[in-house]
Amino acid sequence: MHKGIILYVAILVALVAIVVFGFFGIGGVKTSSSSSSTTTVGGAGNATTTVVSSSSVPTTVSTTMQNTNYTSCLSSKAAESIPNGNFSSGTYAFWNSSGPGFGLAPFNLTSANANGDYYNHTWNNYNGIFFATTYQGGSALQVGNLTSDNFTVTEPFLNFRIISPQNALLYVEVLSGNRVLATAHYNTFNTSVSKYYLSTFQNASIPLVNALCKQVQIRVVAGIINSGSGASQYQYIAVGDFYMGKGPVQAKGIVVNQTVT
Repeated sequence: MHKGIILYVAILVALVAIVVFGFFGIGGVKTSSSSSSTTTVGGAGNATTTVVSSSSVPTTVSTTMQNTNYTSCLSSKAAESIPNGNFSSGTYAFWNSSGPGFGLAPFNLTSANANGDYYNHTWNNYNGIFFATTYQGGSALQVGNLTSDNFTVTEPFLNFRIISPQNALLYVEVLSGNRVLATAHYNTFNTSVSKYYLSTFQNASIPLVNALCKQVQIRVVAGIINSGSGASQYQYIAVGDFYMGKGPVQAKGIVVNQTVT
């Protein structure tokens, strides 16, 4: 009698275990019904990233990063600057400009606003005087890359300001050696974001979780050549005020696509 009860209980426990195992899985991928996209720094070298894919259900992936003593390089400050991150020198010092797109020097916002060198409205929502841009004021746009010198990642987010239409040939990357760690495409040409979108900078952020304590570079890519007439003259990118922070500052509705590896 007692043996039969024990056997029955054992079978029941086994069936429950099989159902639970089959539903949740072990070491698998967990899905969430959330529509947001977030990146959270975990402890002991772990990070959890929620990536919104083409479907309406994002995928939450737990990633174990290499064993590194992150406390050895993490900054105690709320934010850390990047050498000439807002181009305050008025030059491309600590940056390398290839191709004619970004010109020989950063664009002077103060001078441009004083002389009417803008579309529709003065340049605004920027922290500084100089920024990098392929804007030509109606002249033909040209291709170019702007790449920062190497710097050590001591904060989990790269924050900056940007003006950019939606275009596959305009984007910002984070590199480590020859490897692309992150690529981000933006669309700030949206009247719901700003009425004067052609000259209003928006805050943007790229997660640097997987690059903590590594040497990285920022690369701004502009692959557009056009006549500079009609709507094509607005296919420019403008960036600046790069720094590292403990949290993102990104404006809503400006990200078209962001890939972090």
